Amino acid sequence: MLCFQVALPQTRFPTAKVWPFYENFLASLETLPGVKAAATSSGIPFGVGGSTRTPATAPGPSKLPPGMGVPVDWRVVSPSFFRAMEIPLLRGRTFTDADNAIAPLTTVVSQETAQRVWGSDDPIGRTLRFGNGREFTVVGVVGGVRLGSLDQAPLPGMYISAAARPFAAVDVVVRTEGKPESALAGVRTRLRGLDPELPISNVKTMEEWIDLSAARPKLNAALLGVFSGVALLIAAVGVYGVLSYAVTQRTREIGLRMAIGAQRGDVVLWILRDGMAVAVAGVVVGLGAAIVLSRLLRTLLFEIDARDPATFAGVAALLLLVATGACLAPALRASRMDPVAALRQE
Repeated sequence: MLCFQVALPQTRFPTAKVWPFYENFLASLETLPGVKAAATSSGIPFGVGGSTRTPATAPGPSKLPPGMGVPVDWRVVSPSFFRAMEIPLLRGRTFTDADNAIAPLTTVVSQETAQRVWGSDDPIGRTLRFGNGREFTVVGVVGGVRLGSLDQAPLPGMYISAAARPFAAVDVVVRTEGKPESALAGVRTRLRGLDPELPISNVKTMEEWIDLSAARPKLNAALLGVFSGVALLIAAVGVYGVLSYAVTQRTREIGLRMAIGAQRGDVVLWILRDGMAVAVAGVVVGLGAAIVLSRLLRTLLFEIDARDPATFAGVAALLLLVATGACLAPALRASRMDPVAALRQE
């Protein structure tokens, strides 16, 4: 999905001309090849600015205590916004051309807002009083949207029709069938056709906006992965060194076992068993500690349980595999000993 910003100068676009311009622009964009939907918003998820947390109250029956409001994230959007962003409609309807400046004020709320204000009651037709005292009739309920980061749960939100309260500076989103960048040339052409003096700015795909919002968690996860890899390498070298030293100290014992009939495979299994017993005990203790401390990793995860069984099983298997490799080299070296030379060693 392609995202960019357009700002109409007030000297040439008074309020009455703002929405007609954007309406024509969006209609033009949706005729471009490969474009599935286009919409405007006063702010997009993961974008910069665009809305504020403003308290909303319900003048009628609601779950809210008297005089208390719910801080909502509000957006002024075109009717096609929900289709372009693929936000599901859960109840009622979204905006139509009838939700304009001369019609009664209407709003579409998120399911988080509906639950916080009215609980399980049907919010359609209810009144929501917005911060400045204006009252909006709820016409629809849509799914929640993560706005600032992937690890943040959807916040209560409400949407206002751009046809009723147009914004001169907006974010435009264009959903395409192929690569979003392929539509950029056509977007510029259609905008120049309407007004050759208007530029577009802050051009990014939605994937780029999401990547920007996740930059710090990704860096933290990458650093954690590097440190974990170094720790695993140090552990493997430690196991190898300790077991090699143990084999050296038991050279005469190994030679005696081989002299009385022990096969090379028996020696390998014997050394491996001793080394892996310690490794298995360490993995068991480490898994227990990881389960206890896993809550500290929740801020680095998105839609993954910090105690995901598959992850724990995979890590345990990796640790045992590395430990097996670290134990195998000394075991193979021990199995290749000359029994006579080993028995003569002081």
